Amino acid sequence: MKKDTSIEIRWHGRGGQGAVTSAELIALAAIHEGKFAQAFPSFGPERRGAPVLAFNRIDAENPIRIRSGVVKPDIVVVLDPGLVTLINVTDGLKPGGCLVVNSTRSVEDLQQEFSGDWKLAVVDAASIARELLGVNIVNTTMVGAMVKAAEVVKFESLKAPLNERFGARASSNFEACMRAYNSTVISQITTTGTKKSKSFPMEKIPGWRELLVGCIVTEPGNTKKFGTGDWKSQHPVWDDKKCIKCGICSLFCPEGCIQPNEEGYYRANLFYCKGCGMCAHECWTQAIKMVEGT
Repeated sequence: MKKDTSIEIRWHGRGGQGAVTSAELIALAAIHEGKFAQAFPSFGPERRGAPVLAFNRIDAENPIRIRSGVVKPDIVVVLDPGLVTLINVTDGLKPGGCLVVNSTRSVEDLQQEFSGDWKLAVVDAASIARELLGVNIVNTTMVGAMVKAAEVVKFESLKAPLNERFGARASSNFEACMRAYNSTVISQITTTGTKKSKSFPMEKIPGWRELLVGCIVTEPGNTKKFGTGDWKSQHPVWDDKKCIKCGICSLFCPEGCIQPNEEGYYRANLFYCKGCGMCAHECWTQAIKMVEGT
C-alpha cells in the first residue's frame, strides 16, 4: 500500500480577489520542483465579491488521481477576513494543520475565534497589496504568507510561475509576495479559542418584489448574506451640490445598495457596495467620485 504523501489546501476568498490564481501559482511552483500537483476552483454563477473556493493537491511521490473538492484540508488559506465570521472556514481542517488568514488583527486576538489543534498564521495582506500593487487583490501576498507558514514549496520556486502569470507586472507581484512572506506572524501554540461554536446557516434566496413602474428588483443578493463591501479598494462619494436626486445611480447599481437618505440625496450602503464604480460612470451630472479606501 502506498504511503499517503499528499498535501491538500483549501482557499477561501471572494470573486475578484485571486483565490483561483493563488492555487494555480502554488501548483505550478510544486510542478517546477518535480512534484505532482493540481489546482481547481469551485464556484457557481456568482460574480465579483461572492465567496468562492479553490483547491490544491500536492504530492511529492505519487500521481494524483482524485479530482473532487478538498473536504479535509491540511492547510486553509483565507483571503478575505470577513469570511471568518460568516462561514466555517476551518470545516474539516485536520488536527496539526495550518490556518493562514489575511487580517489586520493580531495572532493573539484572532486565535480567540477558533478552537482546534492548528497552527495559525496571520498577515495584513490587503495593506501590502494596496501599497505595492495599488489594488486590494491579495492573491500573490497570500501565496507568500502560506509558503512561509506551511512550506509546501520553496519560496524561490514561485519566481517562474509569477513571471509566467504576470509578465511585466511580475516584479511588483514578487515583491508583494516576499513582503508578505517576511511579515507573516505564526502562532507557535495551538489555537484554543474559548468562544462557542457558531452556526453557519445556508443562504436563502431573497424574494422578488415588483414596482409600479414595471421594473423588477430584489434586495441585495449574495451581498446581503456575505457583506462583500469589506474588501473593496474604492467606494463612491456623492457631491450634493451636483446631485439632482434623479436616482440614476441606484437604477444602475448591480447590488441594489444605493438608496436615498431623508433629504433625498443618494448614498451607498458600504457593507454591500463592491466598489465597481458603475454609479459614478452612469451619473450624468458627475456628482459621484470614486475614492480610495473602504
